[in-house]
Amino acid sequence: MHNNLIYLTDGRGKVDASLLSGTVWEQLVADNRDSVRRRLVKCAWCWDEDRVTHWMRTYSLSNGTRVVAHQPGEAADHPYRALESDEHKAYCDRVERVGVREGFEAQREARAGDGLTRSDVLLVGSRQISYEMQHSPFKPGYGARERTRRTLAAQRDAVAWHTDSPLIADRARVSMLRSNQARRPQIENPRYAIRILGGYRKVITWDCTVREGHRCPRRRFAGCGAVHARTEPSGITLDDFISQAPAGLILPVQPLERLGFWTTIREFQIWMDHADEAGQPADRRPALGRQTQPEAEGHSRRTAAEDHDPTGLRHTGSLPVAAEVPDELVALQRTALQEHAQLAALDGNAHTAQWKSWRTAAEEFQAAVTAYAASTGGSRYEVEQAAKQAARHLGPHS
Repeated sequence: MHNNLIYLTDGRGKVDASLLSGTVWEQLVADNRDSVRRRLVKCAWCWDEDRVTHWMRTYSLSNGTRVVAHQPGEAADHPYRALESDEHKAYCDRVERVGVREGFEAQREARAGDGLTRSDVLLVGSRQISYEMQHSPFKPGYGARERTRRTLAAQRDAVAWHTDSPLIADRARVSMLRSNQARRPQIENPRYAIRILGGYRKVITWDCTVREGHRCPRRRFAGCGAVHARTEPSGITLDDFISQAPAGLILPVQPLERLGFWTTIREFQIWMDHADEAGQPADRRPALGRQTQPEAEGHSRRTAAEDHDPTGLRHTGSLPVAAEVPDELVALQRTALQEHAQLAALDGNAHTAQWKSWRTAAEEFQAAVTAYAASTGGSRYEVEQAAKQAARHLGPHS
């Protein structure tokens, strides 16, 4: 149903009309026959977001569907939205608090330019991260994939879905962060660590030889000699994620896919360096229904041709080094690499200070990429990857 969130002026306050029992709903319809005169049912959307009062009509269709509708000539009806629980509000409060503490702009219930796409919390740093907390199952037509697609189309860089329910995480069909379950007092306690248990991963690479003991993704018995990549679960807290994602230090991989994940910028680049044109490493490509005829060496003619490809780009999703990007972008990325390289030899307060220097350098690079892509009308992703590849080609100390 639409317009499910309503205010009842008889003392019940804000309720979800779709969750009312049949008897209570029928009584509400009877009591609200003349909605404007009775002034019993008020649109919670219009009141919460614009402080405008609209008295709602309530009735049922012949098939039993409940309808809560604006009067003719008023604002358009709103899509279904779950009622915000105390835990949901506590999570959003915590994300807003951490984001502001880190120096990011945090907007609650932020709407995009289309007036329809909104975020539980919009975090704006060098990247715009739309944080969405999901406590209840997704409704048909308003699933995570559809809402993610609309949010990305609204010029936001990424959507950070978060849930503490394994059931919701398994059925989300998009990249989703899953944390341990926590109650409101724990969520509100800044010292309580909300640990991310799923959706955040590290990238592992290995040389495909017999000695390594891994199964060759290209089905070579003795290994193909190439370098492959896979992922393993990694740990992070929700606070650390919020402090890094808007700075571009954590990036999503395949955000519209259920097997998508978040990872650090370094490991994101490793993943893309070993990805094919579809953005998947060789060991995650879907198996073909019909296998090609193998050669005597144990691999197909197509694979043999790839092994002799002189370009060296057949298994990467990266842009060629020759892609044109301003020297300023390359210099900013090299600075970020240099700052990151110094972290390895430090600990304690020195490590904390150096980490802040690295984050500042990374933010400056991400902001410059965004500005350059906007001024040229090009793809921000392609600009970012070209600059990073050029910086790696030169090396952090060159």
